[in-house]
Amino acid sequence: MLATPPTRRPLPESPYVVEGTTLGCMTSSPIAMLAVTERELLDLARALDESVERNEFKLAVLVLGQRSRTLYRGFLELQSGSIPSSSRAFLRLLIDINILIRFLAKSPKLYVELWQAEGERNSLAIIEEHNRLHAERWGRIPDDPSDEERRNTIRDARKLAIEAGLPGAEKRSPLLPSTPEQLKLIDERAASEAYTLGYRPMSWEVHSGAPSFLNGLFEPRNDGSVSYTEESTSEDLVGVRALA
Repeated sequence: MLATPPTRRPLPESPYVVEGTTLGCMTSSPIAMLAVTERELLDLARALDESVERNEFKLAVLVLGQRSRTLYRGFLELQSGSIPSSSRAFLRLLIDINILIRFLAKSPKLYVELWQAEGERNSLAIIEEHNRLHAERWGRIPDDPSDEERRNTIRDARKLAIEAGLPGAEKRSPLLPSTPEQLKLIDERAASEAYTLGYRPMSWEVHSGAPSFLNGLFEPRNDGSVSYTEESTSEDLVGVRALA
């Protein structure tokens, strides 16, 4: 006998009920539906509070998932606050983590090792840059006995990346492929769409690109001057909210 099919969720016209509480949304407006989805996501995210086995990949997903949840909570707080426009920058970070987790999952052992080694490479690069450019004013960061071990870790990881045939592993300084290169290896339409529709436009918000200021209000004055106000309401950001 076939199993009884699962009960479908109420249509948007019905009152939304989350955890036994009616939200009072009687319409199918995008904001009403988003509110329900957001609560469901946060409910699902409680699983991130559970422990996992001592496995490098699972621990990486756990910490990245918790960081994503933290950013998402901040995103929602800003959306409902007095400065919703400041939430845009969070979207790029959320998509970045999503893509990274999908990339790590393609070859967990190798890619997690490269991800960790890339962190070591960046740390050493910052120390070397400081000693080269700022030591005269602020003093030199002394050598650490563990630095040579960290350099060996980086060299070993780069060798693994080259042997695995990762694009650009022999030429570039970073150990991980660029985000577009990661997307090719992931080969999932949803990840590619999130990058094109969310990650790239939101890069303007992170790096102060000129298009990020077009959402504000330029107002000519009688004296010939122009004022600018970063005016964005939560309704103006429904698209960003949906992508999150």
